[in-house]
Amino acid sequence: MITTTLKKCATFVGIDVAKNTFSFTVIDDNIMTKSKTIPSDPEQLYNYIRKHYPDKQAICVYEAGPTGYDLYDQLALNGYRCLVVSPNTVPKASNEKVKNDKMDSRKLAENLSAGRLRSIRVPVGSYRELRNLVKIRENYASARKTAKQRIKSLLLYANLYPFIKEPDANWSKWFIQELKGIPCTEAVRTRLDMLLMDLEYARNQLLASHKHLREFVKSDIDIRRNVELALSVPGIGLITAVTLFARSGDPASLQNQRELAGFIGLAPTEHSTGETEHRGPISHLGDSNLRALLVEAAWVAIRRDTELGQFYHRIASRNHPRGASQKAIVAVARKLTERLYRVLKDQRKYVVH
Repeated sequence: MITTTLKKCATFVGIDVAKNTFSFTVIDDNIMTKSKTIPSDPEQLYNYIRKHYPDKQAICVYEAGPTGYDLYDQLALNGYRCLVVSPNTVPKASNEKVKNDKMDSRKLAENLSAGRLRSIRVPVGSYRELRNLVKIRENYASARKTAKQRIKSLLLYANLYPFIKEPDANWSKWFIQELKGIPCTEAVRTRLDMLLMDLEYARNQLLASHKHLREFVKSDIDIRRNVELALSVPGIGLITAVTLFARSGDPASLQNQRELAGFIGLAPTEHSTGETEHRGPISHLGDSNLRALLVEAAWVAIRRDTELGQFYHRIASRNHPRGASQKAIVAVARKLTERLYRVLKDQRKYVVH
């Protein structure tokens, strides 16, 4: 949020960032002074602000998207404060039907000057590099899953399941060899072989991405230390740990133990008024892959940590049997975020109870 003191002396710049252009609106002394479109060159934008508002403290904002953080880096390097906000958090009128770059930049500038925007956690340094490696791992994990689904679909479509001895077997080397020997028509064989090649490629690339992740963690002292601390928490594995740091950045910037759960989307929603208090399901904000990894970690944690196991059964006993296990395991995942926060802030390993 923008503080009152800062608002008195600041010039607010809302920027709509596209591939080839920057459309920006400037609000100075609570008056919209300029709307302009320039080529997507951070240096040109910086020179414009410096030339026209040399004595003002410029605060810029743009929405997170496919253009990444280059504009943020350049503005920060030149001493300007820049917020990168999630598009979902920008207030929008219910009757808003017209949208263009100029209007978007104006809306950003107005909301920034009113103090309604909060920046996302921008990764910096080695944590941004880690995000790149985690992202490529997620891409190939998704490709492997897609290849398996397509193979299963083909087996069903061509009625090939009767030729498989163990249709529900894991995707072992033996199972793959069996698929390669299934009797079928030439066209189906070609299709199946190509899908198996896709699966093999995705598997190999996934293994390579894991290797790069391990090497990167070992090479960076700060990240290696934080990963070791995270691994001491029951249920947390290497992939969960590196995904957590890739998405949340340096844990030193965390403010309180509730922040991590809110960032991942494990915090409950709330609709309370007066004396009526109502808490709903989790918010589902943040990265869904990280949330799924923490839920998987929670299933492991309740078997390794007696206290977490008791907590799980206590929550499950309070709910209807139909959804009791799901609600309880999500509560355990949220409890894991609190423990992760504690070990990372205190910089000491967790002791299993």
